[in-house]
Amino acid sequence: MAFFSGTLYSKALNMDTSFAVILPHDSRKHRGIEEIHPGIVPRDKPKTLILLHGLSDNYMAWAHRTSILRYAEDYDVAVLIPEVQRSFYMDMKNGPAYFTYITEELTALAGEMFQISTAAEDLMIAGLSMGGYGALACGFTYPERYSGVGAFSSVANLRKFVCDDVFASRKELQGWIKDRTGIFGEAVNYPTDKDLFYLADKASQSAKQPRIFMTCGTEDFMYDDNVELRDYMRTKNLDFCYEEWPGIHEWGFWDKSIQMMLKHFLIK
Repeated sequence: MAFFSGTLYSKALNMDTSFAVILPHDSRKHRGIEEIHPGIVPRDKPKTLILLHGLSDNYMAWAHRTSILRYAEDYDVAVLIPEVQRSFYMDMKNGPAYFTYITEELTALAGEMFQISTAAEDLMIAGLSMGGYGALACGFTYPERYSGVGAFSSVANLRKFVCDDVFASRKELQGWIKDRTGIFGEAVNYPTDKDLFYLADKASQSAKQPRIFMTCGTEDFMYDDNVELRDYMRTKNLDFCYEEWPGIHEWGFWDKSIQMMLKHFLIK
């Protein structure tokens, strides 16, 4: 099982940027030395998952805090984990164009470098918290590009998070008030076209839609916002599965969530 951490040059960002990649090509399970997960057939060019980090993390957090390497081996899937700082996966007003990098450039670069499939039917995107917002924003904006979208404990109500300061006192969000001006400008003008409710409505009108898998802990401080988005998505007849169980905003919950998502999307 190959795991690499390094840098690549992004034209969209105009700089080198960090990323990690998990490749199942040489895994014991892929080579038949150990049994692979029932229902999974190894491929020469594996399917790909783009995995997005949260606001207080960086690109290495998924590898350090979950068993994603083991799950990638079990399900024979390549995993790309990009670095986006605190950009909210957006093209920033006063900063790099991270949304363009994730949706336009990353998959093309990775497909060329690592011989993995980034075709729409083989490409998934998922994330936690800020990354959950990012995964949904990418999937709703370009529903034809992804087969599956996973969103765990997501920032589902972007307006509340950006404009209301309701969560600003939380320790993990220290510095966010200053950082957000880089994304939205000094006046912090709320981008209605980046709101998940707006994007969900647009995606519901698309001829092709990805499957969506959402989770949130019932004690999570953003639980009510996730339930509100879930209920709105139901009115739009989007193809999604929502799971909740007792839990807070923490890595044990997200480790379980990513394993459940891979099983949901990849086991028929």
